[in-house]
Amino acid sequence: MASASQPLAPAGETLYWLQRRLMSLERQERFECAYALRMEVAEWILGAEDGNLRVPRFPESL
Repeated sequence: MASASQPLAPAGETLYWLQRRLMSLERQERFECAYALRMEVAEWILGAEDGNLRVPRFPESL
């Protein structure tokens, strides 16, 4: 369970999608888009309240 001081971690399926998306963007030489996606994910992992990336939180009972 994540608290305010613990970084979040993407689920396996989400992480797989992110890796594939980043590879696709880089193959298309869309490096700025790949960088922006990395920064959004980093903000989400660190728990930023004002990030653009919206990923549902898992219930704490898991």
